[in-house]
Amino acid sequence: MANVSLKSIVKSYDGQTNVVDGIDLNIAEGEFVVLVGPSGCGKSTTLRMIAGLEDITAGTLSIGDCVVNHVEPKNRDIAMVFQSYALYPHMSVYKNMAFALQLRKTPKDEIDRRVKDAAAKLGITEYLDRKPKALSGGQRQRVALGRAIVRAPACFLFDEPLSNLDAKLRAETRAELKQLHQQLKTTSVYVTHDQEEAMTLGDRVVVMSGGHIQQAGTPLEVYGMPANRFVAGFIGMPAMNMIEGKAVQRDNGVGFVSDGIELPLTGKLAEHAKQAIGQKLGLGVRPEHLSLTSNDNNAPTINIDVQVVEMLGAMMDIYGTLANGQRILARTEARPVETNSELKLAIAIEKAHLFEPGTYGANLRCDPKGSH
Repeated sequence: MANVSLKSIVKSYDGQTNVVDGIDLNIAEGEFVVLVGPSGCGKSTTLRMIAGLEDITAGTLSIGDCVVNHVEPKNRDIAMVFQSYALYPHMSVYKNMAFALQLRKTPKDEIDRRVKDAAAKLGITEYLDRKPKALSGGQRQRVALGRAIVRAPACFLFDEPLSNLDAKLRAETRAELKQLHQQLKTTSVYVTHDQEEAMTLGDRVVVMSGGHIQQAGTPLEVYGMPANRFVAGFIGMPAMNMIEGKAVQRDNGVGFVSDGIELPLTGKLAEHAKQAIGQKLGLGVRPEHLSLTSNDNNAPTINIDVQVVEMLGAMMDIYGTLANGQRILARTEARPVETNSELKLAIAIEKAHLFEPGTYGANLRCDPKGSH
């Protein structure tokens, strides 16, 4: 195992536009870090620079105590698992897993021990004599994982390895990957565009956009205290509601007003709002923090016009609009709700956030460190 350190890393293909624009990231030994973000955010390019498959334009990349900017991929002591599996079709599962060790002149008995041990961990022992074409997508992905495991690298790199699997198999394989990391404790860097995958797998989640790291933290941190509007909208399913308005000072305290809405702010939220009186702000509210009823009779409420109701079993999603036309989504306990009706929703205001304007407008409740 080894730590991985990226210092002021830049990648440009044309010398003018930076695809990755000066990112800093320290990945601890044994840590499972997930890079997540939309297409084109720079996450895959960052992974490929760690692997040595892309040249680094500027900055320093270290694996362990060694700077590897100009070290060949084969000499970086990493193993990469690709989206496409990249198995040799003419070789058996056993030979696919053993091939890299054979190239290293590893003794045959050691190869046999490692291959069979990895196959047992992954539940593919019975497939060792088969060719890849005789396997399902999930089984091929296990073989690709096994091929990486047998090398006992300092670091695993995963490039969207589950995206070719169906939803059920993806969830199962995700759980197996998490369990595997708990057993092996190998430093791992995982790239995905799927925020649910990132939240369930990562010890730490690194949210990227526009070639920058927008926030890095535990799944609970990036979900519970998003650094800016982008993170708030990207992390969480369904996405956070954003009500546009401004903070105002009232005789009885601080409030948030939008067209036809005035909500009292309390606690820390009120303290931060005092610093932005009269300024344009967005009030961020998670759909699950809106409810049909509240144990707190003083909880602020909003009225919405119900447009669509989606039943999800014990829960339901209510899509509606405020008087000013802004869209709202509430995820609440299931009960009969009529479409084209008016509905009152209570807000857990202590869990709400205030954001500055703009795509990357900062969360007033969040330490600005780590946001773009």
